[in-house]
Amino acid sequence: MNKLSALWLAVLVCATLAACGKSEAQRQRESAATLTSLGEKYVKEKILEPSSAQFRNQFIGKKGAPCGEVNAKDAFGAYIGFQRYISVARDLTLLAQDVAPAEFEASWVQLCR
Repeated sequence: MNKLSALWLAVLVCATLAACGKSEAQRQRESAATLTSLGEKYVKEKILEPSSAQFRNQFIGKKGAPCGEVNAKDAFGAYIGFQRYISVARDLTLLAQDVAPAEFEASWVQLCR
């Protein structure tokens, strides 16, 4: 089992154990919140000034990946504007600015929509 599979399995087991005795809707909300928090953490690891990160339009994509938009400061201290992100795992977090637009769009369609 690779690291990515082990990580997702651990997250799902923790979410499942924490969800005992709760309604399905509560379990889904808690699972989405956990995945969203992990996504934010991994995005912050990729940007220059993590404390400046502003998130919006976040959701869990059709393949279970946290997706959304992030705005953060650049090296000059100015916000660069919101850009989309996809966060599957620490090493598989993708910001729109990091790849060609067509490549990001293909990943967005596959994992988020």
